[in-house]
Amino acid sequence: MRNECGRNWPKLHPTPNGRAVDEISRRGFLKAASVVGSGLVLGFFVPGGSKMAQAADKEKKITPNAFLRIAPDDTITVVVNRLEFGQGVATSLPMLIAEELGADWAQMRAELAPGGAIFNDPAFGIQITGASATMKNSYTQYREIGAAARAMLIACAARSWQVPESDCHTEHGRVIGPSGLSASFGSLADAAMRLPAPDSVVLKNPAHFTLIGQPTPRMDSRAKSNGTQSFGIDFKLPNTKVALVSRAPVFGATVASFDATRALAIPGVLAVFKVATDRGGSGVAVVAEGFWPAKQARDALDVKWNTGNVDKVDSGRQLIDYKALAKAPGMVAKDADVSALAEAAKKITAEYEFPYLAHAPMEPLNCVVELTDTSVNVWAGTQLQTFDRPAIAEASGLKPEQISLNTMFAGGSFGRRAAPTAYSSDREHCFHTMVNSGLVWAAGH
Repeated sequence: MRNECGRNWPKLHPTPNGRAVDEISRRGFLKAASVVGSGLVLGFFVPGGSKMAQAADKEKKITPNAFLRIAPDDTITVVVNRLEFGQGVATSLPMLIAEELGADWAQMRAELAPGGAIFNDPAFGIQITGASATMKNSYTQYREIGAAARAMLIACAARSWQVPESDCHTEHGRVIGPSGLSASFGSLADAAMRLPAPDSVVLKNPAHFTLIGQPTPRMDSRAKSNGTQSFGIDFKLPNTKVALVSRAPVFGATVASFDATRALAIPGVLAVFKVATDRGGSGVAVVAEGFWPAKQARDALDVKWNTGNVDKVDSGRQLIDYKALAKAPGMVAKDADVSALAEAAKKITAEYEFPYLAHAPMEPLNCVVELTDTSVNVWAGTQLQTFDRPAIAEASGLKPEQISLNTMFAGGSFGRRAAPTAYSSDREHCFHTMVNSGLVWAAGH
């Protein structure tokens, strides 16, 4: 048993940042797993139900899209293929694996997945956090990962003990066998890694759940309560410059002219220049040694905006337009049988009106970019990695496989961090101007 399940392994380290993960094969995945340390590393491809996911299936049959790591010290790290911005996915997804695995909740850890197709939502076929779909689309996916790991750990222990697998079960982070036999997940992990992953798994009966549906502490509650949780805006690199953008008062407006005299006179300000913004607009970027001089310089800018050809947003007119759209034929969200309403003794009709609201999360939009001649590393709290990675590639002039997008915890979003328009050639001018200026870009909004 000691030869198979000895304990003398190095501590498992997280997968290094700055590594593109789009095209990793199963062989490459297992090879990468051996680099980060011994233990059980699992990756699974779970085919999706949507047309987008089915199309992706044809290209990704041998690729994992979610995985977990069990280290020799008994810690269990779950890679979360979503953004955590307060909704609790860094707890709920690990909970699904812990439930099926039979782990002790104190063993569990969470790690946000970097950008890469292997982490796509199994139904949508893209890497996205939105539509309140995390649990709907990944509930079975993550349970199956936990169940597969459980089966492999039990198989390893049963072989070592020379007992039937049916006589073994897991609980509190251990495999329990007959006659008092017991082994921790960490002691079995390395040997279990050498076993083939099961082709199919048996999920637990919900009646036997011990975590799901029970009061369970959030993984991030302590760090968020004592101020030690790191968000995207907290991430720093040595010698990073800070860029802030002065934006037009309406989408699509452009810079007519600007005077940067006062801004450039502020100590620490390095450059001021026009950049492309969303929807064909433009703005003025200020680059400085730190946030405060950048903000002071942006406030000191004298910018004249060209808004003549831009549609002005008017809340009153929007409400009229929306009411008209609500009465017009459209896509059917749900085809339900409402015939019983005709026989109702009393019918109530109500209209609810809400004002135009801003997407204003507590943590402002931000990212950190590390640019070299051959790679770009980005750290950001993003909901839509599938669009952001090609946007970075397009803007930098590099290939998608040279882009690493590291997902950071975010302080709120409400959908604001999911920007399909990020993938646009309009971004190229902004990025190349900064590159040509010899600046390392840490862009904040």
